[in-house]
Amino acid sequence: MRYSPFKSSLADKIQDARLHTLEATPETVHWGYFDNSLEPALTVNSGDFVYVETVTHHAGDAPDLLMDEGIKKIYEEIPEETRKPGPHLMTGPIKVEGAEPGDMLEVQILDLEPRLPYGSNLSAPWGFLFDEEKYNGNEQVTIYEIDQKGKWLTPKFAYTYPGPYNVNGKILEPEETDRKQTLPNMQIPARLHIGTIAVAPAESGPVSTIPPSHFGGNIDNWRIGADTTMYYPVQNKGALLSLGDSHLAQGDSELNGTGVEASLNCLIRVKVRKDFSFSLPLLETNNHWMVHAFNPDLNEAAKIGSLSTIGFLQDFYNLSASDAYSFLAVAADFHITQVVNENKGIHVSIPKDAFRPEES
Repeated sequence: MRYSPFKSSLADKIQDARLHTLEATPETVHWGYFDNSLEPALTVNSGDFVYVETVTHHAGDAPDLLMDEGIKKIYEEIPEETRKPGPHLMTGPIKVEGAEPGDMLEVQILDLEPRLPYGSNLSAPWGFLFDEEKYNGNEQVTIYEIDQKGKWLTPKFAYTYPGPYNVNGKILEPEETDRKQTLPNMQIPARLHIGTIAVAPAESGPVSTIPPSHFGGNIDNWRIGADTTMYYPVQNKGALLSLGDSHLAQGDSELNGTGVEASLNCLIRVKVRKDFSFSLPLLETNNHWMVHAFNPDLNEAAKIGSLSTIGFLQDFYNLSASDAYSFLAVAADFHITQVVNENKGIHVSIPKDAFRPEES
């Protein structure tokens, strides 16, 4: 079965002029970098809805399953030498009118759906255990299929990548690989999410998509999916939002270097928030707040996350620093988001129901 893009039931309910469509084409994507000098692919107003196509940079791992004509066109027309310094294909940027440095950009993720029902996981050279002797430098590609209900993934086959995985967007035809059945009787829970969402960084020139930072980027938290909201500190006029690196599934750590990399169609709503500020990407779910922090050293990332979360609790819940510190120890959960993106990531999860409404 091939999924049809732009068939979201939520999108069908949005009939006014505030719904925009941003297809992924050679003209609307940028490969491997963020750059605040890029011309907007789309300009919207605060409060508008946008239906965005994201395309995986791993489509070449199984082009017979992970490519359609639109994806193939992107791979054919974007020169290989321009796909750097990072690997990710980003759609955008989206300019949001009224956004200024110092504001927060609210990104509501309303719906996600696979463009094609397949994804690829790579045991990559940058994976956490790649240098361990038992793996002997084995770069294994495993292809997964998602069921029609969008609940479970099953492995279709795996193969050993022929040579180092060091060319962004390389296409391997089926006859070039030795595909073998793998993980029999195994099913993986689907966790559709957007691995990389970012406002353009303040730094001039191309900035790699690999390390996440205060402007967002390659956070790879599998909870950044439908029915959640992200908040990003705006760095440039118009925010210049880009999306990509979508996944069908992933666990905390992204241990072997990738999730189940896939092309997703995303329905989002963007809002400019001038009523609060925060220095790091912030996730809101129905039940939790999550503060993200990054550093090459996980201990330092945890320290940054701790101090930032204490600041969040002081500003949003009027806790003292001492009370917030105690609260983190007894009620918050610290998770390792990923260990493979140069800047390792943690997120601090704060349960909303720990804060009872004030009695009138």
